[in-house]
Formats: sequence, structure tokens, C-alpha cells
Amino acid sequence: MPEYDVQKIVLEANGFPQFNEMQAKAVAKGAIDKSAVISSPTASGKTVVAELAALNSILNNRKKAVYTCPLRALASEHYNDFKKKYSKQFSIKATISTGDLDSSGKRLENNDIIFTTYEKLDSLLRHKAGWLDSVGLLVVDEVHSIDSDRGPTLELVMTKFKFVSPKMQVLALSATIPNAKELAEWLDAKLVESDFRPVKLVEGVFHDNRFEAEKRIEEISVAAADDPIETIAFDTLHKKGKQLLVFANTRKRAESLAEKLSGVSMKMLTENEKTALQKRSESALNTLENPTDQCRKISAQIAKGASFHHAGLMQRQREVVEEAFRKNEIKVVCATPTLSAGLNLPAHTVAITSVYRFGAFSMQRIPVREYKQMSGRAGRPKFDSEGRSMILAKSEIEADDFLENYVKGDVEPVHSQLGIQQILRAHMLALIATGFVFDLASMDEFFSKTLYFQQFSNNRVFFSRLQSIILELQEMGFVKGDAQRFDATPIGRRVSELYLDPLSAYGMVKALKAKKAAELGYLFTVSSCSEMRPLPRVGKRIEAEIWEQLQVEKGLLPVNVDIEMFEDNEILGKFLSAQLLNDWISETSEEELLKKYAMYPGSLYSKTKICDWLCYSMLELARLLQASQHYMVLAKLRKRVVYGVREELIVLTEFRGIGRVRARKLFRHNVKGVADMKNIDVKDLSRIIGEKTALAVKKQLGQA
Repeated sequence: MPEYDVQKIVLEANGFPQFNEMQAKAVAKGAIDKSAVISSPTASGKTVVAELAALNSILNNRKKAVYTCPLRALASEHYNDFKKKYSKQFSIKATISTGDLDSSGKRLENNDIIFTTYEKLDSLLRHKAGWLDSVGLLVVDEVHSIDSDRGPTLELVMTKFKFVSPKMQVLALSATIPNAKELAEWLDAKLVESDFRPVKLVEGVFHDNRFEAEKRIEEISVAAADDPIETIAFDTLHKKGKQLLVFANTRKRAESLAEKLSGVSMKMLTENEKTALQKRSESALNTLENPTDQCRKISAQIAKGASFHHAGLMQRQREVVEEAFRKNEIKVVCATPTLSAGLNLPAHTVAITSVYRFGAFSMQRIPVREYKQMSGRAGRPKFDSEGRSMILAKSEIEADDFLENYVKGDVEPVHSQLGIQQILRAHMLALIATGFVFDLASMDEFFSKTLYFQQFSNNRVFFSRLQSIILELQEMGFVKGDAQRFDATPIGRRVSELYLDPLSAYGMVKALKAKKAAELGYLFTVSSCSEMRPLPRVGKRIEAEIWEQLQVEKGLLPVNVDIEMFEDNEILGKFLSAQLLNDWISETSEEELLKKYAMYPGSLYSKTKICDWLCYSMLELARLLQASQHYMVLAKLRKRVVYGVREELIVLTEFRGIGRVRARKLFRHNVKGVADMKNIDVKDLSRIIGEKTALAVKKQLGQA
């Protein structure tokens, strides 16, 4: 008999009288202590099953649990929720690890449950983290992501665990998919399928002021509204007193819709909500030292009870929007589809403004699975008896099409994406570097345990591709040996640990050997890496100007521009990316940068984070190559990239609370280093950077 009754613990922690239909089915099939694949709709309560299995592993089996998912925000959400429910009462040490891809995660070994992303877990496997042997349960959330660009990483992580811990319990949580049985067979797991939802979902199409579902037709007409989305907003907010989640296919569209609907939402706000939103509005405005146009725009919308939400926002701004929406202060959120991928942010009504998105060359229709993820956000448990989702149609023909192919449409099966050569290159090096693959026989054995091997019968072509990748890695100098026995070289092993695309690393090695140490050259090398995609677009209007600048600066670059301009179609994009980063470290204002390069603040911040990691990786490779002339320049460049400053401000930005703007103000007032900061009176310091920041800096200096 287990020491702890985990079912009772979980029911009490969640305030449930009993498990729902899906959860009861999972318990009956043994998902608490046996491997299982759970395929059920969005918001059906799969996380509760994960809690049961995790507590059983930790409390009864004395084994660690690992939860992994595709998004940092999702990992953070589940970490905070689990910790609040169980950590204190049962002395469970929970932690989250989603950053630093060059770490063995030594600090994680004393924790009972670790929340992480697919990539971070893969990185831990590459670093051979010793504590992985003591993992008793692996929870894989959003396992249908195996069919996405992140799929190969997830698939290989799960395959590696088959070798590392063959007896480990795997709990895979999936949206409803038709080939869930195939996934269960691959994982040697029980299958739990359910169509249960805690809130009834009514799916349909909106056209000509009419909401048409499979078994319902509802006239929705509002005199105050002059277009479909405003009609839906008035009906949802005014008539029903509920919240609205709008999905748009571009960031600009999400922003313009939020602006339009803020006029509707502001009429619904109580005085208390207006007061609360004013504080949130100020928080969103002051996320950056100098607010940008986007900061001002989202701040104004939040104050009116509406907002947009996309990857171009700063992380703090996204958190402000999500928290205010959950507390029913913000009434309307207009988002890009990334919001539908797992985050717990439901609304009574979901409006999908388009089923098209930009593909590689043209507009393409989204898969039914993506539509179902968006529509599945409709209906707030405990607040709504039903949720409704509606696709906006422009004509009767389109309405019939969407009703037939999306509302009534079949979800596509998930397929392995492991066959893509560029993806395989990085993973093959990692497999060789960590000893999973060391000859052709071990390669066959490893890949025979993948989902790809199970789904596609033409494996001869696949294995031929793997062999050609090994030869390519040998030519780059990252793998040594022959078909009988091969191994990673020291630099190949380091490339794998750094989580680099081997092609990116090969470009770095060539640049380091070229011995040029110009900042623009380093930034061009970094911009040439696949990790920095997508590159900024070089429009026709500026193309001639960029070509001219490239010719002027070509002596600083580690490539032969006169040859590459004919062989590399992306050379202008790479050079423009390097210019962007160079402008950033030259202290060009965020506002000016965003306008010049047509970027969003969140995208700029993301670029600088990736650039910092790539500069760090380049420095590590320089050390391995003993290319000492690069050490100091790269070390300084990293700090300048992080803070967006010239070299003389590096010391000042080391103080918490001092960013590029405050640092430059201090420098102009002759406060140029630690000694100056100690000597300046706190009142004088307050006049330069504000009282709150001045006091915080003095505290850091021990002068509180």
C-alpha cells in the first residue's frame, strides 16, 4: 500500500469533489504509475493527471519527476502552480530550468521535480547530467508538437530516454489527434482517449450578423457596431458580460484589432477595474528605460481594458496582459496563434479572424489541428456553462467551406519531422558526442527506436542520408574515424554542448582562423548563423545603399565579399543584421532602431539574447583553438550586446537598475566607474537617475 494517497492529495489541492470523466479514465488505466499517452481536448484537465503521476513518483517511489514542454512561459506557469499546491505541505523541492544551454544542471540534482523546455532537457542530456539516472517519471506536455519544427528535438529526447532509463514512466499529454494509438505503441504506453471538456464548446462560423454552428443558428446584431468583429465584441462584452479572445494572423492585425476593440471594452469597466488597469498600464509603459511607440500603444490600450499579445512584446508586458486577462480586468485580447499553444488563457468567446497565414512563398490555410487549438480556448471553467468559437467568413460560400472543413473537419495525424537534413546534422553530432552513436550498427539501433522509423518504411534512403551527414561532419572537423568506429573531436564535442548548428560553428571556426578581430566582423559571423534567423528584410528602397555600405566595410568581414556576393543570396540580409547589432552597441535609441529596421521591442531583445549566446559560443571555440587575439574583444562584445552600450559604459551597466540610458546620463555627469559611484552624494545621484534607483545602487555598494 503506498505511503501517500496521491488521489486524495490532488483532489484536495485542486478543490475537486471527484475527478472528471477523462481523469477518472486515466486513473483506471494506470496512468499514475504506468506509461501512458493521454489524448483529449484543450482544457480537459490533463495537467491534473500529471500531478498525480509526479506526486506518486516523488512521494511513493522516491524518484525524480521531469516536466517538459515547448514554451518557457508554459513551463513557468506549471512550475508556479505545482509549487503553490504541493511544495510546502510535502517538502517537495521544485525548480525550473529553461535557459543556459551550456550547463550540466548540477544545481538541479537536489530537486524532486524539474520543469523545463524540450531544448533545455536535450541540452542536459548532451551534458550527461548525472541526476538524469534518478528520474522516475518524464511528463511530456503538448506531445503533438512532435509534428512541428521543435518535433525532432522532442522525438530524440524521448528516444534517448529509452536508452538512458528504459524502465522510466513516460506520461505524454496531447491534444486530440487521430493517430494517438501510434504514439502509444511507439512509447510502449497505455492509451487514454477522451472527448471530455469541462465546459461545453460550441464551434461555428460568423457571417452576415449570424453565428452558425452544427446544431445552432444565432442572430447577433448590434446597432452600435459597424463591422463583424465589433459586433462580436459588443455581444460578448455587453450582452453576455464575458471576455473575448481574438486570433489574428499577423502582429499588425492583432494590434489594429485591439485598438479598435478598446473602444468597446472601455465602456464595460468598473471604477475598481479602471484603477487596477491604470497601474498595469504604467507597468507596461515603463518596461523599458525609454518607452517606445509600442510601449505607449499597449499602455493606452490596457488602460481601456483591451490589449494585443504577440512575440514582439517584452516578456514583462506579456505577463501584465495575461495576469489582467485572467483577473477579468482586461476584457479583450487580440493575439497571434502562439497564444493558443498551451498557455492557460481561456475566454467565453474565441473569434478567429482568418484561417490563412503566410507560408514560405504565399498565404496558406492553417491545419485543422491549429484551428482546434485556438477554438479550444473558448469557455472558462468555473465561470462559463459553455464557450463558443467562431471563424469570421466574408461570404456564404466561405462560411459553408469553413463549417465543413474546420468545424466538422478531421484533425490531421501527427508525423515525425526527423527526416529534414539540416535538423539531423546538429542532432547527429550530439548523438556521436554523447556516445549514443559510435558506428553504423549503433546508428541503426538508435534510429530504429524513433517514431520516424516506425512511421516511414523507406528507411534505406534515411540511413543513406545519415551516413552522408557523418561524412559532412568529418569534413568540418567535428567527427573523426571511419565506418567501423567514429567519435566526436574535442571541438565537435564542444559544439554539441554549446547547442550550436554545426554549420554555424563551422562558420565561427573559419572566422576565428581568419584572425580579423573587428567588431563588425564578429557581428557578421554571428548574423550568418542559422540561430539568428529570420534575417531582416532588405527592401528594394534600401538595397543599393546596403550594397554600397557592404563594399565600404568589406575589409572588416571574415569572408571574401567579392566572391560571396555572387554565391550567397543572403549576404545583404546578414550584413544588415550585423549593422542592426552594431547600431545597438553604438547606443542608437530603441525607438530609432525599431523604426529603421521595422522591428518590435521583443524581437530586438530576443536578437540580442541570441547574439550574446553566439558570442559566448564563439569565445569558447576561440579558447579551444587557442586563438587568444579574440578573447578580450569577444568578452567585451558580449557585455556590450547585453546592455546595448559603448565600451566605456560596461562598468556602469553592471549595477542592477542601470541600463544604457541611465549609464550614459551618469557618464555625462562624470560618474564613470565604481569609485565615482561611491563618492557621489546620494542626493546628486538621485537628480541624475531618480531617487529609487539611486538608493538601490548605493545599497549595492554597501552604502545604504
